[in-house]
Amino acid sequence: MIDIIMGYECNVQCDYCTITKEMRPRNLTTEQISAALAEAAEAGETEAAFGGGEPTIRKDLVKLVSLASKLGFKKIKVSSNGLMYAYPELVDKLLAAGANQFNVPLMGYTAQAYRNIMGEARYLDLVRRGVANLVARDALIVGDLIMKNDTYRHLEGTVEYWTELGVEQLFLWLVSLTDRNKDNKESLVPVSRMRPWMCKAFDLARRRGIGVHSRHIPPCMLPDYHDHVWDVKMERILVVTPDSKFWLSESRISANKFVSKCNACAIRDCCMGIREDYLKAVGDEEVAPLSAAPAPAGRDVGLGLL
Repeated sequence: MIDIIMGYECNVQCDYCTITKEMRPRNLTTEQISAALAEAAEAGETEAAFGGGEPTIRKDLVKLVSLASKLGFKKIKVSSNGLMYAYPELVDKLLAAGANQFNVPLMGYTAQAYRNIMGEARYLDLVRRGVANLVARDALIVGDLIMKNDTYRHLEGTVEYWTELGVEQLFLWLVSLTDRNKDNKESLVPVSRMRPWMCKAFDLARRRGIGVHSRHIPPCMLPDYHDHVWDVKMERILVVTPDSKFWLSESRISANKFVSKCNACAIRDCCMGIREDYLKAVGDEEVAPLSAAPAPAGRDVGLGLL
């Protein structure tokens, strides 16, 4: 997959956002994005993602999605805060251009949560309307839940709320302590503290047969829930930003670090590892080497989701 961070401009400023004021004006041009897509297609890539910042505020988004489709990309993902999907004409244009997966961050299920995190309570209604527009058009919706100090206790309710509205898969992401959010250490909660609420969300997913997976957390920290651990080592993602180009698995924002205790683990050679900022903020006390590899997990995600 080629994951294009089109730019850092956005129509909101979420409280956990890592994009600094200095980064916001930096954006890729239409020509640069077109060239990156063509190069990736020539290299045999079949999946493309458009993110930001906020891609839906760019006037060239539909044009670039259409280009990706013409170049032969089979999966075309747009990652957006979802506000602009409240306008059905934009949804129609993106679908007609070839977009076939829509990732939306979900802040919770109350207006208060959206006010606290995104800045305005009315954003919950806009995202709801956007999800409804996507569902009405049978579009694939993937929810991204950021786990931080004021969201993890509401994971079960958030999963229940949005899946009932039509969100088909959800991923649980650890908040990142980088760039603008690097000093907000209280936002990153140890997995051991969040685990009871994560397990409730996983149990709900099992009962209802929906896909809920954790990213950035190694299997040893989620005993008995290995089938809900998303193995990022299986992903081959080239990220293109206004500043650089890199493989996601090798970046500082990915789970790819190991500690000495990991050497005794039965899955050391196939484990994705731990995120660097998590180790710096929380430490390695939660790392518990496995004596045997868990039984292979049957993924309920058969759509090549990210």
